Amino acid sequence: MNLRKRVLMLGAMLAFIFCIFITPASAATKAVVALDGNPLSISSSYGTPFIDANNRMQVPIRVIAENLGAKVSWDGSTSTATINGTIKITVGSADIITSYGTIAMDTKAVNKNGRIYIPVRSVANAMGYGVSATNKNGVLTADITTKVDLTISAAASLKDAMGEIKNLYLAEKPKTNLIINFGGSGALQQQIEQGANVDLFFSAATSNMDTLKNKGLLIDSTVRNLLGNKLVLVVPNDSSLAIKSFADVTDASVKKIALGEASTVPAGKYAEQVFTHLNLLDKVKAKAVYGSDVKQVLNWVETGNVDAGVVYLTDAKISTKAKVVATAPEGSHKAIVYPAALIKTTNNYTASRDFLNFLTSDKAKAVFDKYGFNVL
Repeated sequence: MNLRKRVLMLGAMLAFIFCIFITPASAATKAVVALDGNPLSISSSYGTPFIDANNRMQVPIRVIAENLGAKVSWDGSTSTATINGTIKITVGSADIITSYGTIAMDTKAVNKNGRIYIPVRSVANAMGYGVSATNKNGVLTADITTKVDLTISAAASLKDAMGEIKNLYLAEKPKTNLIINFGGSGALQQQIEQGANVDLFFSAATSNMDTLKNKGLLIDSTVRNLLGNKLVLVVPNDSSLAIKSFADVTDASVKKIALGEASTVPAGKYAEQVFTHLNLLDKVKAKAVYGSDVKQVLNWVETGNVDAGVVYLTDAKISTKAKVVATAPEGSHKAIVYPAALIKTTNNYTASRDFLNFLTSDKAKAVFDKYGFNVL
């Protein structure tokens, strides 16, 4: 091969390499915001979404928030926009202040022609919604997802309170399909270990949560201790037995006592701790029947199938057919703590985190307090 051909070939190769490594990727020039796949038609009077120098889509917060059903107020004295009374965005600040904490943005909020702009992902995430982005033919589309399936595994003792909290949450996020599975915390833990499709776990004991954490199945940073409870001894309303303390269940007049299965029901484990503390466990086991969760234990007491049962104070408070005769002695069992956390395999991190945050809201706290939980 002569020198001329070699030079030409070398030039062609260098040109090819230059095209591959130097030519920038096609940058988007148009910004589109969509809700659940449907593009929004945004009037220019609201402001126009644009793509900044770092390829972020900046959007006027009012139009996005209002399309998500929120209300926005403006405080000119502090240059702060507030969404739904709790989410605060201040011009010149890179922080979004919420009732659940501060969300740091990678840019500052700006005032452009009288409209406040921040990245679309930031405003959507602050309101509890996820965003997916596509860049096609010069059009950058940010799709905000409001239709989400969330699956929660929660301790049986939370059933009544969580039923009310679910309704409160859906009033704010009506497009969420919220499924709550109730059961013994140990059984729910085992289901998660076996790969059950769960986004958030709300346990009646820290031990179940600790096991999942040690196995690497949680998003550790999301673990929160939310509630406390008390352990009580209950009998049927029409019981004539002279039971006034936990020790009294060893009396010959008591034929059956219902407990939760200690290996899967935290209330059952706490009960065993109480009777161990009183040096009565063997005598109690001789007349014990075991329920799959605390609700079943309470049902057996209410129907008179057993003479007494050990349940949480919160369960006893809502019963019309059973009464409390004793509270577990101070220091007789480990502290009853209800932690909640996101499961690592969740496909709905933002929505799951939003629901976890909602569990700490004033609305949710009021419900938990109503049912007798100790809000931590």
